[in-house]
Amino acid sequence: MRKLIWPVLFLLCLSLQMSLPQAGWLRFDLPLLFVYCYAMLNGMVAGAAAGFITGLIQDILTGGIFGFHILTRTLIGYYVGLTKEKVFKDSMFYNIVAVGAITLLLRCCYFLVQLVLAKGFSFLLLEQALQEVVAYCLGNIIFVIPLYLLAEKVQKWIEIDDGLH
Repeated sequence: MRKLIWPVLFLLCLSLQMSLPQAGWLRFDLPLLFVYCYAMLNGMVAGAAAGFITGLIQDILTGGIFGFHILTRTLIGYYVGLTKEKVFKDSMFYNIVAVGAITLLLRCCYFLVQLVLAKGFSFLLLEQALQEVVAYCLGNIIFVIPLYLLAEKVQKWIEIDDGLH
């Protein structure tokens, strides 16, 4: 029964993402961070499923490029879940570096998609993309620590109920 907390937390992250104002120098992607944390704790299949559902909801609710969130969240959930046994997931330094790298990669992919849609290179577009990369990397690095600690506590709480701990 306690496993139902995961969908509630995902919906909470999505609603916070949509409703919280984000300053120009600090931006964050709570659904992405929660998919990362969930996949790190539950594996590749669960991570990919959570990423797909989260990405689908995020694509439906936002006015961006439809399919971008679905694809990226699913791939991130799968890859992070795949590496879960191969890394020191309790190391906050690892989580910070991993989320920073993932955010950098995602923002670069988004920039390439914007270039294709803009049908050409623009220094204004490049300047805006660089500002977004820095803002998102900084915000995601800051928020991954409390979200990962929350996800870890939820996972332990669920394991106690299941008698696995």
